[in-house]
Amino acid sequence: TVVRRDYTATVISFGEARQRYLLVNGIGMTILTPITKFIVHLPLAFHKAPPESALVICFGMGTTYRSAMSWNIDTTVVELVPSVNKAFGFYHADAARFVNATNGHIITDDGRRFLKRTAKKFDVIVVDPPPPVQAAGSSLLFSKEFYDLAKQHLKPGGILQMWFPGDNEAVTCQAVLRSIHEAFPYVRCFSSVAGWGVHMLGSQEPIEQLDASELAARMPETARQDLLEWNEVKDVPAYLGQVLANELAVPALLNPDASIQVTDDQPFNEYYLLRRLRRELDDF
Repeated sequence: TVVRRDYTATVISFGEARQRYLLVNGIGMTILTPITKFIVHLPLAFHKAPPESALVICFGMGTTYRSAMSWNIDTTVVELVPSVNKAFGFYHADAARFVNATNGHIITDDGRRFLKRTAKKFDVIVVDPPPPVQAAGSSLLFSKEFYDLAKQHLKPGGILQMWFPGDNEAVTCQAVLRSIHEAFPYVRCFSSVAGWGVHMLGSQEPIEQLDASELAARMPETARQDLLEWNEVKDVPAYLGQVLANELAVPALLNPDASIQVTDDQPFNEYYLLRRLRRELDDF
């Protein structure tokens, strides 16, 4: 077990092999899961032109950043907690190679503040907000205003990927999706390879209807190897197909009430207590 403390949080890393864990102020952040690879491989493969840059908001164990680097593109990752970045090597033995890469940039900052202050634009922006979904302040990465800011930093044809881990209220997912739908004219959603959570992709331009073989063909060999790192079956199209086969119809997911969305002034995901208590009383 490794404990790190900084001005932001206490960060604990523990476990062995694939069973390693990351706690920030006692809250589990993520695990070594292929979901965090798909978070970036999916939008990069869907990008119509060969992508040249990616922005990862929230570092976690560094898996998504590492996967983006496997495309041999300029990759920036922004993480609020300095000790989370420093824990990279605990989870990946080859972390030093990515830390020292000239095309990689690990920045300690608030993701939204970084976007407000940078002039850079990216082909893909991916976001994996820290759990829990109901946490105070988490709406700042789920709100329509955030997506409006993010799309200003996407190049033409750029794609934003928002990972939503799931929640015991379906209406919260509907609210997050509505916010993306209000910001982007084209949105596609896919259930994850692990069977829980949703990849939400938004773009200013249509996201192509490609099959798994076409997506796989767009991936450089290093990216293909990275995607299959934790998969026993070494078949990239088949693996991608597990996600493509579970595309969700966006209109069917949206709540008929358009006011159910996340905004800076109405952080729907954080206003959960009364809804939950009312549901428990109805079930009593």
